[in-house]
Amino acid sequence: MNKKVIAAAASAVASLAFSLTPALAGTASNDTTGYGSYNEAEVSTNNDVDIDQKNEANIVNNISVSSNTGGNTANKNTGEGSVTTGDASVTVSLSNTANSNTVSLDNCGACTGDVSASNTKTGADSKNIAEASVDNDIDVDQDNEANVFNSVSVSSNTGDNEANKNTGEGNVTTGDAEVVVSIANMVNENSVSISGGDGGSVSASNDTTGADSENYADASVETDVDIDQDNDANLCNDVDVEANTGDNEANKNTGEGSVDTGDAKVEVGIENNANSNSANVDACCDVELEAANEKTGADSKNKAEASADNDLDIDQDNEANVKNSGKISANTGDNETNKNTADDQHTGDADVDVEVSSSANENSVNGDEADGSNNNVDVDVNVNSSN
Repeated sequence: MNKKVIAAAASAVASLAFSLTPALAGTASNDTTGYGSYNEAEVSTNNDVDIDQKNEANIVNNISVSSNTGGNTANKNTGEGSVTTGDASVTVSLSNTANSNTVSLDNCGACTGDVSASNTKTGADSKNIAEASVDNDIDVDQDNEANVFNSVSVSSNTGDNEANKNTGEGNVTTGDAEVVVSIANMVNENSVSISGGDGGSVSASNDTTGADSENYADASVETDVDIDQDNDANLCNDVDVEANTGDNEANKNTGEGSVDTGDAKVEVGIENNANSNSANVDACCDVELEAANEKTGADSKNKAEASADNDLDIDQDNEANVKNSGKISANTGDNETNKNTADDQHTGDADVDVEVSSSANENSVNGDEADGSNNNVDVDVNVNSSN
């Protein structure tokens, strides 16, 4: 038996799990201000999270394998000429995994604590400004580019034998020829998970304001989440396989000329998975809002504002070009038993099994999916078990 097993694996993976859980709070207040005074209190908090993940993978596999027990001769013998070959078996397995990005943020990256702005017990004819603001900016950018080329050429042969011109019988018996090729490509996966959280309270108030005073209280929380996921995949698989137990001769023997071939079997499996984007975002930072003017003075001007603004922008883009091509041949025929005193031929089975699966371009936002693919399959198959 001649048996060869080839296994290759290529992997290029970049992964980042990132967790940020700051609790931010802000308080701005003017309390017990004097007559005719001008008072301003301001608290501003900015929280920026910028994550940039980029991967590029270029993978090339060139594999050429030959397994042979055939090509034998037993000719021109004074007596019997006999050839018996063993099996020839080849197994090739390729696995390519490349480009994976993962981001995980707790509490929407930066949920706030309590934010408040207040003016309390302001003096007559005074002007009071209290402002408290929190600005959260989360920017996640994930980019993958994968170029994969697999070239596999395999030959398994137990045939091409001769038993000719013997004074006795001429006999050829071949073993089985089997080829198994497996290719798996898994490239370009982006995943972002942003969980929500308790954002505390946002309040603005003017309480017990003086006559003819001006009072302005503003409390605000703004959260901006921007997710950009891009994948570009180019996959090419070229597979040429031949399994042969035929092309044997048993001619011109003074006796019986016989050929008995083994089976020729080919199995080719190609699986392509490219370009997957997943974004799961919970409701960012659940907050309680409160704005109030209480016990305001005569002829006073009072304004209280409390606001929360959440902005979510998700952009997912995929481009995939997949080409699968090959020439597959399984042969047990093309045998000769000519000009013998008796002839006998028995050919084995010739089986070819080709499976190609391509899945490309999947986007998911909170479980809602949209699929797309761009791939091409071009495989020539030749099966011969004739005599």
